[in-house]
Amino acid sequence: MTISFALHPDGARAEVLDGRMRLQLADSLAYIKTSIAEQWGEEIPGLDLVVSNMQSGLRYPPSTFGLYYEIAFALFNGDDAAARTLIAELIQQKPCRSNESSVISLGQASPADFLRYQKFINSDPTTSIRIVALADDRAEYALTRFEAVLQRFKTVLPETYAEFSELIREIILVGSDKLGAAYDFDGGSFYMLWGALFINAEADRNDVEMIEALVHESSHSLLFSYTIDEPLVNNSDDELFASPLRQDLRPMDGIYHATYVSARMHLAMSALIESGQLAADEVAIALAARDADCRNFFCGYETVAAHANMSATGRSLMDGAYTYMQHFKSV
Repeated sequence: MTISFALHPDGARAEVLDGRMRLQLADSLAYIKTSIAEQWGEEIPGLDLVVSNMQSGLRYPPSTFGLYYEIAFALFNGDDAAARTLIAELIQQKPCRSNESSVISLGQASPADFLRYQKFINSDPTTSIRIVALADDRAEYALTRFEAVLQRFKTVLPETYAEFSELIREIILVGSDKLGAAYDFDGGSFYMLWGALFINAEADRNDVEMIEALVHESSHSLLFSYTIDEPLVNNSDDELFASPLRQDLRPMDGIYHATYVSARMHLAMSALIESGQLAADEVAIALAARDADCRNFFCGYETVAAHANMSATGRSLMDGAYTYMQHFKSV
């Protein structure tokens, strides 16, 4: 199918984009397997099966993507011993049992994945973030709560949920360690942990705010999936600009993301309001969130339009967002 750049959610498009990400991982692992055979003079038993499983369409968890990047980093740095250990761990990875998004707490992750997630989330040298496991009683409550919100999300916004469930394999509930961190972690998704969505379950959110957070983070993942062939913007990370959602100056890629995601949240809040399935107090919350999303979009768009060196992909996506948002410019 021709991949659309429209802002509106599309489950079929998301399935294709997710498939591209996974085939890229399979191809990269196949290349590593061939290179190792040439350099080490040996085949790695089990790696063929992982690659063929991926090529056949089986979906592996986000940890598999993280392992691939760790293996690549180890090989690049000439640390063959670390690469062997990581490959042995990767071979033990199992495909996801279901195509539905699962919800786990960070404490349920394996010790290796726990450390892997902490490392990748804190990989930005300009931003100190540390996630921690939830206390047992908090984790039990949060898991039940998020499962209920996911079901409501699926019922009230079926098209958005259809896209979400193609992009996100695991929602990982975490706490935020504020000691020594520059920012209190609210939520995030990361290119090198494709399919994972991290949410701070200690934040006090109602259902509308939780659905907006899920749309927010999955929209970042949607943007990641478009960057296989080229980045969204070609600006250097050394170029810093005002951001609609942060007080500090940010690289253009971050501002682009924040701007686009604001349009997606506006769209989701509008659909929630129009669903007729919200209580009166929830409608008020959704209206206030939608108004904030509108302001944030146009604040960010002004910076993007003036200073972004957008790729063809980036321009097509942002044009789709603006085509939708221009109707609300005077609001």
